Amino acid sequence: MKRIKSIIRKYFKEHPSCIKAGILAAATVICAAALYVSDNSGTVKKNEKGETVLKREQGEEQTIHEMQVKIGESGADRKIEIPVSGKKYSTEEIRELFSDAGEELEGLILGENQSLDEVRYDLDLISEIPGTGIQTAWETDNYDVIDIQGKIGSDGLPDTGTRVRLTARLSYGEEQAVHEFYVCVFPPLLSEDEQLVENLMEEVSLSDEKTKTEDYIVLPDSVDGKPVRWKYGTEKRAFAILVLGMGASCMFVVSSSQRKKEEEKRMIRQMKIDYPQIINKFNLYIRAGMTIRRAWFCIAQDYEKKQGEKDKGICRRKAYEEMVSTMNQIRGGIPEGEAYEDYGTRCNVSAYRKFGTLLSQNLRKGSKGLTDLLGREAEEAFEERKNLAKKLGEEAGTKLVIPLFLMLIIVFAIVIVPAFFSISI
Repeated sequence: MKRIKSIIRKYFKEHPSCIKAGILAAATVICAAALYVSDNSGTVKKNEKGETVLKREQGEEQTIHEMQVKIGESGADRKIEIPVSGKKYSTEEIRELFSDAGEELEGLILGENQSLDEVRYDLDLISEIPGTGIQTAWETDNYDVIDIQGKIGSDGLPDTGTRVRLTARLSYGEEQAVHEFYVCVFPPLLSEDEQLVENLMEEVSLSDEKTKTEDYIVLPDSVDGKPVRWKYGTEKRAFAILVLGMGASCMFVVSSSQRKKEEEKRMIRQMKIDYPQIINKFNLYIRAGMTIRRAWFCIAQDYEKKQGEKDKGICRRKAYEEMVSTMNQIRGGIPEGEAYEDYGTRCNVSAYRKFGTLLSQNLRKGSKGLTDLLGREAEEAFEERKNLAKKLGEEAGTKLVIPLFLMLIIVFAIVIVPAFFSISI
């Protein structure tokens, strides 16, 4: 037991984060359990007559209660949802409610203001009085000062304040009432710096009015006795060019890397397509009695001859180019077996590595059975080429999906747009 405790203490000492995770997990379990008990410990209430009742909330909104019900003694518990509509007021209750709501409303719309006698910030003209179901619609006798959203127009407000009448039209179902009251709107309180900027803008506006016939406007050199120094704002076009240039550079690097990968994929695909042809040619020459070296040289020299006929426009093919390179290496004195294995390594395709290894082994062991091996390799290469052609066809079909989808959108536009414009409203 002591050993186990020692191991546990050592583990927690080396992994202190496990202690924090354990404390968090325990706290989560306790909170979840407490919340579950709180949510599910309530019992259904009964009235004085012993009838089961559900509380009806104030307002017009409907409340959904999730209940479990058991019908009969042997029935199973079932979960059902009971919709309970909001409580409706009587006519006298509505009148009393309208009276109380009007007084409450004046406090609810204050927003950041302390009193309606000094309104310097936007009012919160609510559309519904919380907890009552009473809807409110607003009117004002001076929309230039306060609009129906409670926004204050700060332009031209006198320091002495502007008196505005607000009208709240209260409605609950078919019952309606009107509550009118006045607010006094003042200009917003400005900090010292904001006030200086405001005064500066006023002087600039005056200077603009005085010099409208001139080629320039005179900017004030002082405001409220404080000197003013002017300079042009910082232009940020250079940063935009910098961001665009850096982005273009990154895109250039990424696109170059992508182009390189695509070129490698294209070259590997081309080599896989050429492989069955190379194997068949090689097998044909071997069956005709040629040595491995002579068959290799014939294929490479035939490719060189075709490349020399430029009028045919023969494109360079990686597998044949490497065969020519291998031929030159053998002529330069490199052992044949090593040259063939290097050929497979440079091609970097499993089929060519297998081909190079096959030739190298047969040079050491003798060429007996080489034609059978090449024949089987040719059959496998042909099957692989058919699978590759099938795969390329599927990829081509996938690439056509986007153009077809765009054509479908164009057809829909051609059909729907004229029909839409021909509809007369």
